[in-house]
Amino acid sequence: MSTTLSAVAYRHIQSRLLRASLRAGAKISEHRLARELGISRTPVREALRRLESEGMLRRVASSGTFVAEPDRAQLIEAYEVRMALEAFAVKRAALRMLPRQVHELQQLCDEMRAAVTAFRNSGAAIMEGAPLRRYLLADLAFHLLLLRAAGNRYALKILCDVHIRSAIFGYRSHQRDLHHLAYVWLDHARVARAVRQRDAAAAQRCLEKHMQASLEAALAAFDARRPDERVAPPPADLAKAMEALIAEVGQGGAPRQHARQFSAKGSLS
Repeated sequence: MSTTLSAVAYRHIQSRLLRASLRAGAKISEHRLARELGISRTPVREALRRLESEGMLRRVASSGTFVAEPDRAQLIEAYEVRMALEAFAVKRAALRMLPRQVHELQQLCDEMRAAVTAFRNSGAAIMEGAPLRRYLLADLAFHLLLLRAAGNRYALKILCDVHIRSAIFGYRSHQRDLHHLAYVWLDHARVARAVRQRDAAAAQRCLEKHMQASLEAALAAFDARRPDERVAPPPADLAKAMEALIAEVGQGGAPRQHARQFSAKGSLS
């Protein structure tokens, strides 16, 4: 029972982190979390230890547990993990994907392009609102579909955790102007084309190029951030959709399914 309750507490705290109702630097109250969930403090404590081991929280001697602050070294490490595992996954997925999955991959790429087009037509300088929600969900679903198609559950679990961490520590890790968005979409289009042609080596090269450029952009945004600047959380509906999408894929679902459901509710269009 304690293990089950610990998992419930873990998901609850992770959800609050993702929605930024627990912000970076905030002190965690075991008592308050236990009261919110209607359980004892023991499973809450177990969940906090797990989140601490994953780098989401940090314990300070004689002071308590706090939400971790974004860290440059951890940003680099997260991208290094993604580059290593996603490069492996895309090379494998290019040879294993079913025709319907290849079609889904292209559809997600097309959704990203449609979001960029809507943004360009709006005349705005930075992508926000519905185009941003549409773009980020399609981007995430694109990567998760490749990971699922690779057929390695351990790699999928690790990378779902990495994506959750990225969402928790700030979805504004890049300056999403038209120049950046166009290049990101083009990188995804090149990966999708290589997969469609069953060219595993080309798919790997294109994805590695994309990930390296994304890391450089993320580091530039991190370094330009003021010390007292708070990382903006994703909009509540986007956070909820990202959380559900990651959880669905981690449990064996298809990433396209939830993206379509979210779009049908009107949040993506």
